[in-house]
Amino acid sequence: MTADEDLKRRAAQIKDLLLSSRLKEALEQIQMQMTGVSDWAATSRFEDIDRSYHYMLQYFGQGSPDEHRTDLYHQLIRRAILLNDQVLQARMQPESMLLYYQHLRSSLSRTENIEGLRIALESFTETNDVAAHEHILGILFDLIWTNGQWSSSDSTSLLELIDSPLIIEDDSALVVSAVTLSLLERFDPLKCLFLCQAAQNLSMVVSIRALTGLAIALTGYSDILPYFPEIKDRIAILSDEPGISERMLKVQMALLLCRETKEIDRRMREEFIPTMLRNPKLGDLMREELERDDVSPDWNEWIEKPEIKNKLIQMTELQMEGADVYMSTFSNLKNYPFFRQIHNWFRIFSIEQPDVAHSLGKNIIKSAIGKSMLSSGMFCNSDKYSFALTFSQIPEQQRDMIMAQVDEQVHEELQDSKSDSIPSDLKENYAARQYAQDLYRFFNLFSRRHEFRNPFDSDLNLLSDNTLSILVKADESVRTIAVWLLGKNYYPEAVQAYRLMEENANPYSADYRFYQQMGYAQQRIQKYNDALESYRRADLLQSDNGWTLRHMAQCLRLTSHAAQALELLLQAEKRDSDNMSLQIQIGDCLVDLKRYDEALTRFFKVDYLKPDYPKAWRAIAWCAFLAGRMDRAKEYYEKLLNAKPTGIDCLNAGHAWLADGDIQRAIYLYRQGRDKLGADTFETEFRKDSEILIDKGINESDFPLLLDLL
Repeated sequence: MTADEDLKRRAAQIKDLLLSSRLKEALEQIQMQMTGVSDWAATSRFEDIDRSYHYMLQYFGQGSPDEHRTDLYHQLIRRAILLNDQVLQARMQPESMLLYYQHLRSSLSRTENIEGLRIALESFTETNDVAAHEHILGILFDLIWTNGQWSSSDSTSLLELIDSPLIIEDDSALVVSAVTLSLLERFDPLKCLFLCQAAQNLSMVVSIRALTGLAIALTGYSDILPYFPEIKDRIAILSDEPGISERMLKVQMALLLCRETKEIDRRMREEFIPTMLRNPKLGDLMREELERDDVSPDWNEWIEKPEIKNKLIQMTELQMEGADVYMSTFSNLKNYPFFRQIHNWFRIFSIEQPDVAHSLGKNIIKSAIGKSMLSSGMFCNSDKYSFALTFSQIPEQQRDMIMAQVDEQVHEELQDSKSDSIPSDLKENYAARQYAQDLYRFFNLFSRRHEFRNPFDSDLNLLSDNTLSILVKADESVRTIAVWLLGKNYYPEAVQAYRLMEENANPYSADYRFYQQMGYAQQRIQKYNDALESYRRADLLQSDNGWTLRHMAQCLRLTSHAAQALELLLQAEKRDSDNMSLQIQIGDCLVDLKRYDEALTRFFKVDYLKPDYPKAWRAIAWCAFLAGRMDRAKEYYEKLLNAKPTGIDCLNAGHAWLADGDIQRAIYLYRQGRDKLGADTFETEFRKDSEILIDKGINESDFPLLLDLL
């Protein structure tokens, strides 16, 4: 364990002691942690806390009444929490090689201050000195990021900066990101209150960044926030501001979508891209399409191939719902020197940024491609920078030729997609999504990302956060989040969201679909009795709904109430007699009730309605086996074995041949099943069927021999 890790571990232990109300032990540990610390402010704060607690204990021991004792104790815990962070920073500051402390030491050696930098930035609109502007932004970001504990003047200075009409919006947005990153490094109530105030900024971009900062930072401090009630109170006030709850919902959905990025990235690398590249004509087609406007018949033929078409449809659907489909495309383009400067990861894309201007050429500002990149809502800022910087690798003559071609293609499109014509609601969606993706890339792709707490490692579901949930508790917001969680298979969280709607009498809870959806989520997490109750409520609101009846029956069957399940399924059958899924469910219930001949009738009906349907074959084969009709069981198991049998298919087929006396064929099938399932799973599944095999005349003493033979 390194010295840094040891110091952080001890600080975490002290925090646990404080949150467990073991203040005396915590103060003793803080005093040990302070060994070698020359920060007089930290020493003074410790002595003050220690002295106050000593007096409190003394008065308490004397039996002196004190109605404020509880509040005072909480205040001491609060102060000790902040002191613990201060001491940790003081211990690590001199020698730690973590990036934060390297920048902290540089910031401490500087003479600049926030006030002076604000004045310099305000003058940029007059001087237009791009180089000086870049230099100031880097210094300002570092000063804010590494400022561990704010004073009230720090907060005031930065509020004046982001509110200044002379500061460009992009710079104000970067300041908010610096505060967020600083807050992630070390808790500070004044920074939380700053973000609350910034959320009310007239700039939509600044407001969204502030709300996002609150979301990703405070979810990591939920354990200590009860000691800082002023933050919860301020957020409650913020929730009453017009438009804030709607804006926070956009932030919430953008953060939730980031959950899917890792899986989408995997699919892009392993499924989508390889599928596209498998087409041998793709390279030629791409070259041809650059030379002519019409679409090649070969291209149409390729697109229409089922595999290709399905992948393209899936990609389009992901894009339409706002999923991040470009992570894999741009993840390898974050190695430019531009991305070594930490503040550049949080910048809004600008074609005037020196690296971009140099990469794309002098005429980029007037170029259609430059304008297109600025207006595009499809790519996050980080990816726009990656794309622009890629041009620096192309010789100037070729770069100019490519840009001229692209300019012609996008010019007409730009006339129809001017930013003024984009609805404000869509602009907010773009801003929230782009910033969430910018943050996701930083915390997952930055070269020294492992030195940062990654907020995307937590679920970022604000409904489960006591402090922030008030910002997304509007009726439509909760419903939107709940439906998304359900659709993405986050069932426990979906149940929580539906329960919240029910408790708060959300208007949607009067709709039968509400209870269908809640019941489905409960069923998927195996809360069958809860699901049954929800389905019954759905049935009260809309009776005889086939979907509700089928799912009630599923829960009843899974809780060993097959007879009741069958009644409901027969009721549903009256409205939908040719539903194959329903017929199989009825057959399954009849099997549970050992009414095998009736079950077979149902399964044969499915086989008639849909020939070559393995699910029907599987049901017929197993039911015939249970009924003792081995010839029919083997007939249908042969169909399965000639198709694409599962390991369980091979196991069950082995049972049929074993019961029919063909032990050699049974062993052959068992071996196939074991190969597919693995030895442990196979044996577990085999033993589950032991009573059935005994009922079919197999000697129990033969089971060990069979397993050893395999």
